[in-house]
Amino acid sequence: MPQTDTATEPVPAATLYEWQRRAERHLADLIEHGAKLDLPPLLWTLAPNGNLIGTADGIGFTPAIQRETVRRWAEHVGATVDTEYTTDGREELYAGWKDDERRTRGCFRATILVHRDVPQPGNR
Repeated sequence: MPQTDTATEPVPAATLYEWQRRAERHLADLIEHGAKLDLPPLLWTLAPNGNLIGTADGIGFTPAIQRETVRRWAEHVGATVDTEYTTDGREELYAGWKDDERRTRGCFRATILVHRDVPQPGNR
């Protein structure tokens, strides 16, 4: 069947803002719980559709710390961590979750550069 260029109705801005406000309130709770439970801090992103993305990448995150951070946050919300290895030497961690009560969704993720020839700290 040929592909068609059919327009879809855009989500009204007021709806997107409501989704973001709902997610913002949930994010505040996640940060508060994370601090109380001594979970590692994440880089948080709020998407236009209200999805929350907690990323364990950046300075100070060794591969072992990235794996442990995603695992602990996923465990906190009851999510499963999926790991995928790419052909260009990356390990991608992803743990998607949804909170039906708050009507929010999100994920915890990390991109780990895996160099198979050179052992990396925490990457054994």
